[in-house]
Amino acid sequence: MATRETQIKITTAALALFNKYGSASVSFDKIASKSGISKGNLHYHYSSKEEIVMALWKQLETKQHSWKADISNSGLPPLSAILLNQFEIIWEYRFIYSELNFLLDKDPDLSYRFAKKRAERMEEIAQFCKAMIKRSLLKSSMTEPEIYRLIKSVWVISDYWLSYVSAGRQEINCEVMTEGYELIAQLIKPYAIDPSVLHHTFTRSEIMHLNNAM
Repeated sequence: MATRETQIKITTAALALFNKYGSASVSFDKIASKSGISKGNLHYHYSSKEEIVMALWKQLETKQHSWKADISNSGLPPLSAILLNQFEIIWEYRFIYSELNFLLDKDPDLSYRFAKKRAERMEEIAQFCKAMIKRSLLKSSMTEPEIYRLIKSVWVISDYWLSYVSAGRQEINCEVMTEGYELIAQLIKPYAIDPSVLHHTFTRSEIMHLNNAM
């Protein structure tokens, strides 16, 4: 079996186990068994769980980078689609979000990479907001501090909404997703030229995207 194919099998198995049991509770034996390979073969590809977590983090980074959408001349990009994509990514890699502080404390390399990537994403989103202002989609009166406070507020809700829902043993359905979106839209509306463009109710087909990621 090719190296890349084996690595994909390992990270796919590890992600499922980490999401279900937590990374600290999953042994190399369990990962090897679920991957359908020997423990020796697993060690050949990854010498530690930290290396597997780093591989999963790199996957997460790649998917997070895909959030950016082209800004069209016709109006505001589909914010609902951007946020739904973010919710899907968060759910797919939910062990990272629920164990973030633990993982960062345990791995200095991951901590450095996280801080660097978060700073990069913050600037990307700030530039996105500034482009919205230039297109007269967000109010030109927004100050630099307001832009960054808005980004941080939206970030907190988008990253932790599904964890909040999951902790309450609620089903992830159209109503729950719409509520999460509305919480974010409520933060953005005071800065939107036309707040009505933020109105959105998630359809069943949109929720299916999330369900497929579970």
